Amino acid sequence: MLSFEKINADNILQTAEFFKYKISRTSDYTIGAIYMWRDFYDTSFAIYDDMIFYKVKFLNRTSFTYPIGSGSFTKAMDAIKEYCRSNDLPLWFCTVPKEVIPVLTEQYKGDVPATPSRDWADYLYRAEDLAQMAGRRYSGQRNHINKFLRLYPNYQYHKMTADNLGKVIEFLTAYKNNFSKEDSLAKEELERTLEIMPLIDKFNLSGGFIEVDGNIVAISVGEIIKDTLYCHIEKADRSYLGSYQMIVREFARHNVTEDVKYINREEDVGDLGLRKSKLSYHPIELLDKYCVLVPTDPLSTPSA
Repeated sequence: MLSFEKINADNILQTAEFFKYKISRTSDYTIGAIYMWRDFYDTSFAIYDDMIFYKVKFLNRTSFTYPIGSGSFTKAMDAIKEYCRSNDLPLWFCTVPKEVIPVLTEQYKGDVPATPSRDWADYLYRAEDLAQMAGRRYSGQRNHINKFLRLYPNYQYHKMTADNLGKVIEFLTAYKNNFSKEDSLAKEELERTLEIMPLIDKFNLSGGFIEVDGNIVAISVGEIIKDTLYCHIEKADRSYLGSYQMIVREFARHNVTEDVKYINREEDVGDLGLRKSKLSYHPIELLDKYCVLVPTDPLSTPSA
């Protein structure tokens, strides 16, 4: 029988060892996304036959993420099915990327009961596009950036370190008091942002901020897995005109390498203002995430 363990600041590093096996560029198999939302989704994990999968509360039902790792996918699926049968649970998979849909629907007779929610689709960009913002389609962003450069020519970009992290947390605390939205998800995200900040070194996350006259005006935090930079946190003081456009560009410039081809700026969770902003940077793809219901009958399991 599977044994699931709640995610915490120590064991998440153990689970992160499996992320190199992820087969999509969705943000769900990342330290930042899993740790920040672990309580919201009641996240726990199990490792079986060198495969990892998570159990979460999604849409008010117990769901699982697709197994990844170096072991047997078939054995991992058998173990999840047995767990669901023993606990009288339907076998729901959530946040399933399109790459896995044929496996679950064709090999495991799974059903996709609805179209994926637009609110939870990740925005994927070419890394070079955000780092350079070249061409006519980025003229709007460049106008904002040029205005920032004219107003604050002495700005500086700094990498987050143990020495300046306290200052970053002070900025976020002030941001929470002055700029936070009333939406419950936005409030939750901001609380979790403050919680994860002291752990960015431990989690090997990349952080940076823009400073004007000694004051932080924008920050960003993310992580790199394979060819993708995942941007988990992005906050700016809008009273500094162009600060959001600047942190998008500068964070990309300071973290994109020859190996990093894409940037995932995650979902908009239905926030129309955020949606408009993310679309204005011209994503190359919206990464849909599906829910799939798989029968637990042992006879529906394909042979290994």
